[in-house]
Amino acid sequence: MNPRSSRRPLCLIVAAVAAAIGCGGTNMTEVQKVKSGMMEVVLLSPHNGLRHGKDAFVIEFRSASDGALVDAGQVRGSATMPMAGTPMFGTVDVQRTDVPGRYAANGDFSMAGTWRMTMQWDGPAGQGSVTFPGSVQ
Repeated sequence: MNPRSSRRPLCLIVAAVAAAIGCGGTNMTEVQKVKSGMMEVVLLSPHNGLRHGKDAFVIEFRSASDGALVDAGQVRGSATMPMAGTPMFGTVDVQRTDVPGRYAANGDFSMAGTWRMTMQWDGPAGQGSVTFPGSVQ
């Protein structure tokens, strides 16, 4: 038996589990929804909200008229926490998934509180951005 072919089923199972967890599995909770023009940006979390430290979540772009997923193309995210003096900066890395309009995100928020989140997109649905307060637990 070829060693490569015996590893293939295991690799497929691992990839399927990772996709279900990071890309909108059935146990996702809608944390926040904001509207920008004809686009709704929805944050989904496997928890009841975003968590401080490193956290994985999902961002969906939906049509405001019918709620259908919309391919937003290239998406960038950022997070800052306003503070006296110098603001704190968090990271939000956004990656496409196999589902157009659904993006896997990894954030790193150094403390709990209200963060100012910004999502920018440029793709088939046009260009846009939205900034909103995001609660991090």
